[in-house]
Amino acid sequence: MAAVRVLPSVALLICCLFTTATSKTITMTQGQFCKSCVATVEALFEYAESKAKETHSLDLKADKVAEEMCKQKPFPYYKDFFRTGCEQIVAKNLTTLTGPLMNREHKIEGEKDTRKATGRGESTVFKSDTLKFEHQKSFCRDIGACPETFYAMGRDTIRDSCRGCHEFVWDFKVILAREKAVTPARVADVLTTMCEKLALLHLRPGRIEDACERFVETWYEDYLEAGDQEKFSNRVAANIDDIMVGRHDITTAMCSEYIDVCKTNGEKKKKKKKKRKK
Repeated sequence: MAAVRVLPSVALLICCLFTTATSKTITMTQGQFCKSCVATVEALFEYAESKAKETHSLDLKADKVAEEMCKQKPFPYYKDFFRTGCEQIVAKNLTTLTGPLMNREHKIEGEKDTRKATGRGESTVFKSDTLKFEHQKSFCRDIGACPETFYAMGRDTIRDSCRGCHEFVWDFKVILAREKAVTPARVADVLTTMCEKLALLHLRPGRIEDACERFVETWYEDYLEAGDQEKFSNRVAANIDDIMVGRHDITTAMCSEYIDVCKTNGEKKKKKKKKRKK
């Protein structure tokens, strides 16, 4: 059985006070601010790439980005603080958020919600997962959203397929933890979109992406054939609370393909421990 890994609780320290367009004051913990920053940068790459796909130019206005990006899928499905964080981050940090995406003729005009960024969208960031990863890390650290420890996360090179699968399951749970309500439909949506997001969570995601793609392929075949009660997405949604605190194990089922590798790795670790005792 896989070792239980419990999702960390959100830090209770209040880090931020935000005032919305309706003059409502919203408090946010440091953990929530960091999580919303990560989701915002993820969304920005998809949003900007869709805008620059044909013309190779970007014309981004803070209020428009907040309206089009922060209030559209997947943010309506996320807990409310994700959208609030997205809107505030876009309004106050448009320059540093979009700068790496515009490697020529980058201009910033206006203030706050009226801030506007224009430039040639020919940046190598669009072509490099490594640059996307580094931008997310440095941006969320530099604006004070995430601590220095966050900057160091996801930099390990994972060469072992067993560990790669376990990391994939962990990332799956982290992304599900963003949801207001985990439904079978949302579980399916997360699974079908998360493999392409792994490059933003890991500097060298090769083994993790392999595990994700292989599981999703197998899962989708079962999804089309299995009855509702047997569908993986239904089981996850029904047991989500227990999954998040480690009482319900999904790692063993999701990594069943690697059970022999995981078993061998476990035996090797036991042998190493015995040798150390001697």
